Amino acid sequence: MWSVCLFLLLSQTLASEGGFESWSKPIEALIASGNLVSAREQLARQTAARREAPTGLYLEARILFAEKRYAEVLKVVQQSIVKAPSDAELYKLAALTALETAKRLAPNDYLVRFHLGALYYAKSLFLKARPELKKAAELNPAYMPALLFLGLTLEEVGDEKSTIETYRKAIVLAGEGNEIPYVYLGRYCYRLNRFDDALPVLQRAVQLNPRSGDAWLQLGKTLTALKRNTDAIAALGRSATADSQNSEPHYLLFRIFQAEGREQAAQEELKHFQQLKPKAAEEPGRRRLQGAVAQ
Repeated sequence: MWSVCLFLLLSQTLASEGGFESWSKPIEALIASGNLVSAREQLARQTAARREAPTGLYLEARILFAEKRYAEVLKVVQQSIVKAPSDAELYKLAALTALETAKRLAPNDYLVRFHLGALYYAKSLFLKARPELKKAAELNPAYMPALLFLGLTLEEVGDEKSTIETYRKAIVLAGEGNEIPYVYLGRYCYRLNRFDDALPVLQRAVQLNPRSGDAWLQLGKTLTALKRNTDAIAALGRSATADSQNSEPHYLLFRIFQAEGREQAAQEELKHFQQLKPKAAEEPGRRRLQGAVAQ
């Protein structure tokens, strides 16, 4: 049940379809800061129409969630979903509430811990995600998604040493059967400007799965940073072939060709990039999650 719930949530866009109204933003800030008393006072001062609208009910549920009054959260969310059935944030809050309750009832269930941590990660609550994902990995050391999400979370909180250790654990677990943890480690080393460290890891990734567009993309970016343009062009071409809907390799090829004065080739890649860009724009924030969720 939890697996299906989280898969559906993570396959949605990572933001609510509707925006918050201006009056609610100060209350949101108070909730985020932990000042629940003032948040509740400000909400109580709003008109009944505002308090009973989806935004008002959502804020009430957020306050109750912060107070760990989970049964009451679900009641309020149910009222709000009737009025705003397409608001993804309400479903996320319901899932968080259910998972927090499940954790209390089954504290040693690694799947509950994993899904709770993954959902906190998806909401950019990285400090909350870290202990849940760490516990999930401890409870089931053979569960790859827990290690991958934990690595992503540790990246966000700036723990370089633990991030690398976590990805290396995932590589040992994957053995020769999965390129994804190699891609994650290589991409992280690239972000740290440790291109020489990233290169062999990403070369191994494309050996394990020559059809991985992401692995070829990360390898191409690393080769570009190392000024190995001929090899980079070949890798980015493989990436574009393997993932025909991704605009990024075409943009990187455009930049290389332009720098080399190969204007015709550059314009061809720019044309491909511009044609694909609208489709790629639907995916920001999700690409890094897909490999982990698919495990």
